[in-house]
Amino acid sequence: MICISITHKNLTAAKRECFACNDDEQIRLADAVAKTYPEAGLVMLMTCNRSEIYMSGTDTDFVWLEQQFADTKKFPVEALKGAAMRYEGRSCLTHLCRVVCGLDSAVLGEVEIIRQVKQAYLAAKERGQTDAEMNMVFQGALRLAKEVVETSQMTHLPVSVGTLACTAALEFGEGKNVLIIGAAGQMGSIVMRDLLDADAKVQIVGTSRKHKQALQKIFSHERVQWVHYDRRYEYLDWADVIISVTDSPHYTFLADKVAEIRKETKPQLFLDLAIPRDIDAEIGRLSSCVVKDLDYIKSLATENNRKKLSEAKKIELLIEEHVDEMQKLLAFRAFVGTRKYITEKLGEKSAMWLLYQLKDVLDAQDLNHVLKGIEDGVFSIHDTTR
Repeated sequence: MICISITHKNLTAAKRECFACNDDEQIRLADAVAKTYPEAGLVMLMTCNRSEIYMSGTDTDFVWLEQQFADTKKFPVEALKGAAMRYEGRSCLTHLCRVVCGLDSAVLGEVEIIRQVKQAYLAAKERGQTDAEMNMVFQGALRLAKEVVETSQMTHLPVSVGTLACTAALEFGEGKNVLIIGAAGQMGSIVMRDLLDADAKVQIVGTSRKHKQALQKIFSHERVQWVHYDRRYEYLDWADVIISVTDSPHYTFLADKVAEIRKETKPQLFLDLAIPRDIDAEIGRLSSCVVKDLDYIKSLATENNRKKLSEAKKIELLIEEHVDEMQKLLAFRAFVGTRKYITEKLGEKSAMWLLYQLKDVLDAQDLNHVLKGIEDGVFSIHDTTR
């Protein structure tokens, strides 16, 4: 399996956004892979902090996949080669496990990434683009992530982008009146719930393009008012903090319109949690206006991450054990599935014949491990049959 990865680790939010694939672009890329590699698995993971493509294949397939990615996004393939990280084989398995366990996130140990990986995997499965290898790898990684969530102390610390955004909002000025653009979305609803839980005085106006009554059925709260997206500027002066988290390709707030409408001169925080960015950066030049984006959230996460490093080391060991086991399963499955003649012949041989073959090809340490494993297995069978 191979992976092309563009993340917060090597690009700023402003540079990352040009690599993010929307739904139509993902469909085009999936169709291109299906046409050329009809048997290959393909999972596309697109979040605010990463754009990653996982495909069943070897390092010889990187060139073709990079070209397809570049063609889909309509930029020179050289731009992708200069920005992307590549993973193949064991490093790809390890990378996926680190991603789904939250070790590769801007906020170390976040659990939201589990849902995002699962959603990306299930979307690929619905398209019919998950082969046996992809199923084994992604299902195994998701099981490992569930184990980490249940057993690691890391998940008890503040971990999500939404939680950190909530903290930033409440610490800015008065921070009690919050306008959330895209509040009905996944990230918007997380931020909204965190704000309501964190401070009993917070008042929220949430915008959406959905009908107000439908929204109230989805989420109703005495401190939340729902309005249509088109009315967002009406609440500009009321808000202390404006949080925008939509998947719109257009700006939700423009500097010239904010300057025209804004009558209050109180400090206001414009917090942009979207990729591509939602808020015109020029707003930061207006009096008492501060604009922050996901890179700012990343800086807030730095201190939080230090507290999690000892737990992260334990998780890294779990990942190494999991990857070892996964590689053995994949190798065994490939051997049995593609070398039926050999497996049939093995059925005709004695166990002692196999032991002599292993003695000739293994070094002393590996042979002792094999013999000890056989010994333990034989005693285990003996105990269960007595």
